[in-house]
Amino acid sequence: MEVPQQPIPVTILTGFLGAGKTTLLNRILKADHGLRVAVLVNDFGSINIDAQLVIDVESETISLANGCICCTIRDDLLQTAFTLLERPQLPEYLIIEASGVSDPWAIADTFLLPELRAYFRLDSVITVIDAEYVHRQPSYESLIVEQISAADIVVLNKIDLVPSDRLTELEAWVRRIVPQARILPAMYADVPLRLLLDVGRLQHRMPLPHLVVAAESDHHNHDHHDHDHDHGSAFATWSYVADQPFTLQAFRRVILDLPPAIFRAKGLVYLAEVPQRRAVLQLVGSRVQVTVGEPWGNQPPQTQMVFIGLPGQLDETTLCQAFDRCLIEHAAGVTESVALQQTWQRPQVSSANRNADSDQS
Repeated sequence: MEVPQQPIPVTILTGFLGAGKTTLLNRILKADHGLRVAVLVNDFGSINIDAQLVIDVESETISLANGCICCTIRDDLLQTAFTLLERPQLPEYLIIEASGVSDPWAIADTFLLPELRAYFRLDSVITVIDAEYVHRQPSYESLIVEQISAADIVVLNKIDLVPSDRLTELEAWVRRIVPQARILPAMYADVPLRLLLDVGRLQHRMPLPHLVVAAESDHHNHDHHDHDHDHGSAFATWSYVADQPFTLQAFRRVILDLPPAIFRAKGLVYLAEVPQRRAVLQLVGSRVQVTVGEPWGNQPPQTQMVFIGLPGQLDETTLCQAFDRCLIEHAAGVTESVALQQTWQRPQVSSANRNADSDQS
């Protein structure tokens, strides 16, 4: 195994569901930095949609599906890191896009293990925040605070959706949690690359006590119940796959009629109006966006969606029937044109969101 002349810098990209992590990752990969970037993408759900949305720009996307890095596949993270070192050309940078329900501390601990220190250098933890919805998920506030507390850089995303006084309050709240972090306000996760990669800040920070203890302890006995958050019981996921297309009108109807317990959805959609191109679904709270994306290419068109919501409140049979009823046999004969981007507003929000709205009114 080749030892790099300098340890490979590692950036951990974290943030709650729907904050904009994949958008930021794609911006990093498309930027003119000239680096060989290896990417590890971990998604919460049975279909790893994020890995399909990552743009391949002379980089390698390694998909670790179905679970949090810190809980269910931590040993795989360690093994994958070693696998990268066996490739003919070593990566010059490693980016890990964590699941929206991952604990970034546990991922950081892995790269402080003695067996990895000669090969990798933990450069930074970037936490992305949805400025509009960050305080509308009170049930998961402890997890969101945990993600923010790990950050060297906080990307305060979607600032165009909140008033300026609210933005000032959010920045003050973040500084109370992590005073030393750099806060970067952004729209569509658009921030200068030079402010993100190879910041080197972790080399100059005092190590936190629990990181030192974790690095010196036996990591192979990692127990899910050591964490304050229990991802398996806090979230319910449901996946939907179909080979037949939807019409946009029918798809819009079923999406806007989803139960309020669903607060996050994303996926690739086969629309009859644009059969040659992938439509990308993003649903966060009451906000829905459908964007016409890249061509399907050699991949046969297929709808693949993941829905995340409150446990015990997703009737999978009813959901499946609702989508199935909207499918048509084929796209031939559908000639209506559609805008490249559709933005819809759901009439309902989850009970957690309603409570948050009333608390802040």
